[in-house]
Amino acid sequence: MLHVIKSSPFTTRHFDECLTYIQADDAILFIQDGVIATATMHKYAMCLLALDNSIKIYTLSEDLSARGLACQIGSNVDYTGFVGLTCEHRQLQTWG
Repeated sequence: MLHVIKSSPFTTRHFDECLTYIQADDAILFIQDGVIATATMHKYAMCLLALDNSIKIYTLSEDLSARGLACQIGSNVDYTGFVGLTCEHRQLQTWG
């Protein structure tokens, strides 16, 4: 499953809720304000680093650039990569 997180972990509980449903071989894509989760080392970043290695972390590069941030955890993807991830995973869950 591909989990798409749109909101900052500092403003909503969507990040925490997502982690309760994440399973091996899932992927998480951070977009919009959600990119904050992968841009700095804080308690939410530590949660991501503690995930099983089979869970892949991605961040939408355009949203990072728009906020003047750089990815610290996982891999950057552009919009083409975003589409590729949605095609690669049979199920998709968007978290606010």
